[in-house]
Amino acid sequence: MAGRAQSEANGMLNSGVPIRLLTEQGAGGGSGQVLLLSKLRAVSRRMGFAEVAREQMELVCKEMVTNQVKYAGGAGLIQIWETTHPVTAIDLFAMDFGPGIPNLPRALEDGYTTSGTMGKGLGAIRRLAHESEFYTVPAGVAADAPWHGTAVWARFYPGPRSAAAFQTGQYLRAYQDGPYNGDCLSLDQAGGRLRWLHMDGLGHGAEAQSAVSRSCHVSLHDADLQETLGALSERLRGGRGAVALAGEVDAAGPSARVCGVGDMNAYLVCNGEKRNVTFSPGVLGHAHRSFDKTDMTFPAHALLMTCSDGIRRTWTLGSFPSLWRLHPQLIALLLGQVLGRGNDDKSIFVIRSTPAKGERHG
Repeated sequence: MAGRAQSEANGMLNSGVPIRLLTEQGAGGGSGQVLLLSKLRAVSRRMGFAEVAREQMELVCKEMVTNQVKYAGGAGLIQIWETTHPVTAIDLFAMDFGPGIPNLPRALEDGYTTSGTMGKGLGAIRRLAHESEFYTVPAGVAADAPWHGTAVWARFYPGPRSAAAFQTGQYLRAYQDGPYNGDCLSLDQAGGRLRWLHMDGLGHGAEAQSAVSRSCHVSLHDADLQETLGALSERLRGGRGAVALAGEVDAAGPSARVCGVGDMNAYLVCNGEKRNVTFSPGVLGHAHRSFDKTDMTFPAHALLMTCSDGIRRTWTLGSFPSLWRLHPQLIALLLGQVLGRGNDDKSIFVIRSTPAKGERHG
């Protein structure tokens, strides 16, 4: 786990990233829980959480560990993430490789147990966290599923938060959890509009990060997406180069658009269908064709995802049954873990517009 502990150093070296993995530990054995709680206490104090909130997130962390030990034999992982943009938060993410939960709604009820205990673990997580989400794929339920088990996400905010037009999810992880990440995300949001730049420096390591870190910034005040990428290509000339896409969503439309070049991928999940968006080959800063721009409607129930080539493409909606209505942060963390390649930097951005009052996600 020493390499994974370096992820905090990775965030310090590339401090502009909107999310960073602080630590990952297995639930088996007492030492893992001690290290998790120690890291959680340190980061929650640094971020200014009140004492009551720190106690609540420690309880949630302990419940995650207990559930993995009881129901998955300790076969799983628990992560602590720090999110800085578009919100400031601590995310706890637990994912196991156990048999899954046959009846998740019932398991979320206080008092339900299959092990003779009080059965309040999942219900306690839902009550104590500011936001939470639960997902399971029981063994044998979906033939197309690349993973089965249970995943739990819990988020804590250090202060008051205002209503947002979008829910977002992010996953950024360096190759072998090293100190450098050649993938980069930059976000800018105002009201009902959000724009992002998603870059992947060629290769991995220090040179890949250097290629993107000084250029990975985006603003709603910039020109249109094609001009944004054109200016980015000029900035990258003479260097290693990168592939990238720029995206924008407008809740008033509701509309979305993506524009990119090279080996990046975008997916629109809407009305039970998955639409793939790919881009012309090329490298920013070197040879490339004109930028491919795709416009699409973006209703409240839809998801838009962008991924670097560190995320495998061989999945369908049926690979993760019932996942697509859940919070984008759980989706990003789960897909990053399951679909991430072991030989590259990995990154995912997921966005869904928040339904207007009285509406529900489809």
